Amino acid sequence: MVIYGEYLFLENFITGIIITYFTGRIAGEELKRWRIVLCGICCGIYSFVIFTSIAGVLSLAGKIIFAGLITWLAFGKGLLKRMVFNAILFLIVTFLYGGITIALLTAFSWEGITAAEGLYMPHITYLTVTSAAIAGMLIVLLTVSLIKAKRQEERSAVETIVCMGDKQWNLEGFIDSGNFLKEPLTGRPVAVVSKALMEQMLAGIEDARVRYTVIPYNAVGVKTGILDGYKADYVKIPGKMIKKPVLAVSEDLWPTGGNERQILLPGSMLERGIYAKFD
Repeated sequence: MVIYGEYLFLENFITGIIITYFTGRIAGEELKRWRIVLCGICCGIYSFVIFTSIAGVLSLAGKIIFAGLITWLAFGKGLLKRMVFNAILFLIVTFLYGGITIALLTAFSWEGITAAEGLYMPHITYLTVTSAAIAGMLIVLLTVSLIKAKRQEERSAVETIVCMGDKQWNLEGFIDSGNFLKEPLTGRPVAVVSKALMEQMLAGIEDARVRYTVIPYNAVGVKTGILDGYKADYVKIPGKMIKKPVLAVSEDLWPTGGNERQILLPGSMLERGIYAKFD
């Protein structure tokens, strides 16, 4: 059987990107494109291990070490406990994605054999494999989305720390499912605070003008509007820190009964994955 190295690399390069992306989504880790591409390259190179005679315990150890390397490259250095679970999660997603793809292929009665830790199907085209891989990706994506939606429903309020200059503010954060505000230049999600709270935060801040930005928005009864916004140093919630977030100032969008020690957080800021209590 002829195996073309360039196809082998390309398949595993794309698959590595997909698996790394889903691992990050489930774990709630920050995803950077260059890191994901680097992981894809490593997965493509690692695929050539099928040409070696490594098997058994050494093969298993190699997979575990490789999973740890990939998650370190993808998400950077963090708590040891979290890094270990990220590596385990990467392996789980790999087995899930690969299992779904193989199940879809075998469901159509394609025959094959396993050897050298690979599955070989002599009478199958790359288009068929690609179609099964895309279908598997969509199934995993649906699963991840359902997990995210379920966890989002379980969250109503979180302790929130906002840093502005040399001061920190302990606030009560609420999820605002209708908050789709974005900072126009960077596309960053925007949290909302009251005017009274922002005035307190800006007191003594020398670079307030540098932090200033504007946030366009649409609301019921308002075709278009502009909110004043200021860039904080960071917003920290259990399990996640958002650097350089934007805080919009609004009274009209403030909920009835809200107080000045509250902050409305967009759902995207709270996508913390399965590690909400690790940090």
